[in-house]
Formats: sequence, structure tokens, C-alpha cells
Amino acid sequence: MLVQIYLSAGYDCLQAGDGKEGLAVFKHARPPLTVTDLKMPVMDGIQLVAAVRNLDQDAAVVVLTGAPEVRTAIESLKLGASDFIMKPVNVEELLIASDRALERRQLLIERRQYQELLERRVEEATLKDTYRATLESLGAALDSRDVGTESHSRRVHGYALATARAHGVSEDELPDLAHGVLLHDIGKIGIPDAILLKPGPLTKEEWTIMRTHPEIGKRLIENIPFLKGAVPIVYCHHERWDGNGYPTGLRAEEIPLGARIFAVVDAFDAMTFDRPYSKAISFEAAKAEIVRCAGSHFDPAVVTSFLKVPNALLEEIRQKSVEP
Repeated sequence: MLVQIYLSAGYDCLQAGDGKEGLAVFKHARPPLTVTDLKMPVMDGIQLVAAVRNLDQDAAVVVLTGAPEVRTAIESLKLGASDFIMKPVNVEELLIASDRALERRQLLIERRQYQELLERRVEEATLKDTYRATLESLGAALDSRDVGTESHSRRVHGYALATARAHGVSEDELPDLAHGVLLHDIGKIGIPDAILLKPGPLTKEEWTIMRTHPEIGKRLIENIPFLKGAVPIVYCHHERWDGNGYPTGLRAEEIPLGARIFAVVDAFDAMTFDRPYSKAISFEAAKAEIVRCAGSHFDPAVVTSFLKVPNALLEEIRQKSVEP
């Protein structure tokens, strides 16, 4: 039944009859996602989770458990499992957990690749002090919090660069824009989990705390020479063209251009991609809404530039960001 669920959702599946056989399959194929029961003959789920994570530190593992086994399932999280699902299995819950586990795996891989890229660039430029400060700051930030939907950041990164080019931004300025987009919410590592992960609406007091994340992000990266150019986006990405944004209520061209570009493409992505709590609308409907908000929320000139980006390119960026 689970195989059919995953096949219907576009996954390729490998099967195993017990934990030992499952480990052999994993060693041979190294699939990005493993789904296992807890109670199994020969090798149980806890042993399998430990063995899989020992072979691949980025492996995504989802555990299925019955009510009496919840405490054991929680132990699996300590061993590196991404999530556990109560039986009988809810299909939507299982697929959401699987997507979330794969996204987190991709975040871990990309973080390591980014750190390796920084190391190569710094070695080439012999900027060892900058390298050390950058890696220490990014490592502390990324390790202390699950940053969230990285696929969103990858899509917005692509949309922002395409819009910037349409707007006439020089290629020399694009790296700062890229860094700012990817790190725009890094300040949320300083927001308490009780607020950041709250499922319902925030209170007025909680919103006051939530709105401090641009300032926290600014403080995190402003003393890193390599990332100074990203500060305007990190600090100003919630400002609005009409002056009703935060943290300082900048208006119009007082807002850094990178932040104005980000505001448009961030809104576009939020409207055009399915999430567990909302359904996507079409590109054209999202563009119409952005045009409606030009002059209030968005810079009209940036909106004009964004509309010049072909739908085919937007779709290409979107597809490249999707987990296969």
C-alpha cells in the first residue's frame, strides 16, 4: 500500500522484507529517503535508523509507529530520524513528512557545499581571516535552527537574479543580491521556537518579537566582510514602498534596490507554490496581484522589470528548485 502511495506521488521505490534486508538495499542504492516500521524481524527499526545514519549523515528517515511505541519512536529522532508517523498512516501527513525530510536533507547538503565553496574562494584570495569569520558565523546560524523551506530560497534566488538583470543591475552587483536573498531570514535563529513554530496566529506581543529578526540578521552578518553587501536585503526585506513596512518604515527609493527586488519575487513565489496550508495560484493571477500592489507594497519600476521576465524562465527556475 505504501509503495502505491509513493509511486502515485512520483517517487521511485525499493522494498525490503526486514531491517537487515533494508540495510543491504540502502548500502547498494543509497536512496535519499528511507521509510521504516519499528517492529521488524531480524533487525528492528531503531537498529536500522542507526545503521543508515552511520552510512550517510544526510540520510532522510521517516519512522512508522503504533501508539504503544511512541517513546521508542522519539528515541529514533535522537538517532537522526527526520520524523515519525503514527499508524494507521494518514497519506497526506506521510507525504508532507517525506517532502519535509527530503528538503532538510537537501539543506544539509547545500550548506556543506556552500561552506566548501567559501573555502575555495577564500583560499584563492588568501583571505583566511574572512574565511574563518564567515564560516563560524554561518555555521553557528545554520546549526542552531532548521532554517526552513530552502526550496523557497532557491526559487526566490533565481527569480531575483532574473529580475535584477531585467532591471539593469550590473553583474558585479549580483553576488551581493544573491547572498542577501539566500540569507534574508537568517535572523529568525534568534526568535524563540514558541513564536517561530506557533501553528496559530501570533499575539501583538509575539509579532513585536518576530519583527526583530531583520535586526538580528543584520547583526549576525554585518561584521563579515564577505557578506557586507547582503546586509541591506537582510535588514530591509520587510520594508514597503508606501512606508508601512518594518523595521524602520523606509519608503520608496529609501529602500535598498535589492530589498525592493526581493519583495516582489518573494510575494510571487508565496502565491505560486503549493504549501500544506495554501494552494498555488497561476503565474498570471500572481502577476496581476503584484501589479495591483505596485505603488503600495512594491516599487512600480521593479514590478515592470519583473513582468519582463518570461514565464518560460520563471518555470525553468521553479523546476530546477524542485526535489526530484
